[in-house]
Amino acid sequence: MEQDRPGPGAANPPDLGGSKWVLCSPHREPAFLASCPAAPRPRRGPGRGFSSRQMERELLASLLKEHSRAGRIQELALSRNPLGKPYLWLEGLPGPPISFSRSAGRLWAALGTPRSWLGLDAASPEEFSGSYPFKRVFQETEWQAATSLTRGDREEAGALLWSVKEAVVKARGCGYHFFGPRRIHLEFAGLGEHGPCWRGHLETPVPDLVDPGSQGIIPAASVRLHEVWLSVAWMTVAPGEALAPVG
Repeated sequence: MEQDRPGPGAANPPDLGGSKWVLCSPHREPAFLASCPAAPRPRRGPGRGFSSRQMERELLASLLKEHSRAGRIQELALSRNPLGKPYLWLEGLPGPPISFSRSAGRLWAALGTPRSWLGLDAASPEEFSGSYPFKRVFQETEWQAATSLTRGDREEAGALLWSVKEAVVKARGCGYHFFGPRRIHLEFAGLGEHGPCWRGHLETPVPDLVDPGSQGIIPAASVRLHEVWLSVAWMTVAPGEALAPVG
């Protein structure tokens, strides 16, 4: 398994063969991960996005083949709500929670369990070089935690924090449609089995049109893989709340 320039505490996650891994929440809830080289972003025009969507389906199919107990999947489909949140459908029925990210020339996919919504994000330190406005994006306490974890490397710290914030808003299902990244407060929660763990909290209430779920703490975990910081966040779904699209 390839692993580049890990920060302190970013230990090797278990290699499941090929480009597949497992990253667990602080409460030991797994997210099954896979990645592959990403196809170039298509130009505008007929068929735009087909290659990317096909790659997403293939990554999910590989994860389901390895981790699903349902046997062979005959039909796998993807949909997205108006806010861009992806949903997996198996044989026409709602499947487990999923999330995607693209960074440093790779496409990443995450497959979760029915207990929680899932958010995945990958961020490359190269995206945070030069005159990046760190103070306009990150709060002082979370910035201090990230720079400590990355031994003062600002680009690494920026990629780490951004991946966590993106994972949190993806898990909540709202993205940055209603507020900016400074409205997501991150608290360093210690080093887990594979890297830093976090507690994420949205300081702004989420509108009712977003799928229901926890308004409290959203746990997240991070690891350094394939030239990026990769983070996953888990948002607990209350009993009786479906993982299918609302509306």
